[in-house]
Amino acid sequence: MKKTAILLLIGLLLLITIYPGVCADDSGVIIDQQQVTISLASKGLQVDETIKVINTNVDNATLLRFWIQQKAQDASILELSSGKKLNPFTSIQGNEQICNLSAANLTIGKDKSLNIQLTYFLSTSEQYFVQNLLYDTNALTVIYKDGTTELNLFQGEHLIASTDANNALQIRLYKPTEAPLNITVLVIVFLVVLLIIASLLVLLKKQRKKTKKAVVETEEILTTKKALLLSLLKDLEKQFRAQSISNETYTKLKEEYKAQAVDAMKKLDDLKK
Repeated sequence: MKKTAILLLIGLLLLITIYPGVCADDSGVIIDQQQVTISLASKGLQVDETIKVINTNVDNATLLRFWIQQKAQDASILELSSGKKLNPFTSIQGNEQICNLSAANLTIGKDKSLNIQLTYFLSTSEQYFVQNLLYDTNALTVIYKDGTTELNLFQGEHLIASTDANNALQIRLYKPTEAPLNITVLVIVFLVVLLIIASLLVLLKKQRKKTKKAVVETEEILTTKKALLLSLLKDLEKQFRAQSISNETYTKLKEEYKAQAVDAMKKLDDLKK
């Protein structure tokens, strides 16, 4: 009788000891940080989710749930600290998958964390990256990476979990064919366009001046101008002979009046042709 009681007591103590692990779930799990990097690979669009998981519950967390986009292929999960693979997944409902940590001898104790990397592939024809948050998430970042170029598609903080697929995040994917022009190329294109516009404006201004001048200088005006200049030359000759002006002034004015008179006569000849 005493032996039976002792055995029952030992069994009860063992049950109490292992109870938290047996009954553990993921009810206290939150995501501290989640970074999603999407890049072009040979299999399609590669999605790498680096996730820091924290357990806030008293019980150990021995399973994790993941929401993987529909039609995703070759999903795998790795615990980064130990390098242990946590496959296989077990489908719960729709896109929601469950991973048993204890199968890899892993648990998440109270206030402990686990660093996870989830990888899968999407078709290059996929228009949106879709993510349904199964846990409250402190910070979520979605990045599209093309070589050395990174584009931040989404950044959010203090996001609330939701099991409703209608509340899932839908982020427009940055397609490889839509890569932005390099900023240097954009600046060069802008400067070239600006230079072309400036050149056209200068040419237009010159053309307007030429047209305006041609309209103003009619045959009558040119004839009058020619007569006045010839008269000025005669008057200048008289003043020089009378020694009213210096030789230097005479020479300078004569060249100027003569050049203007020749120009007026040339323009008259052009108008008459």
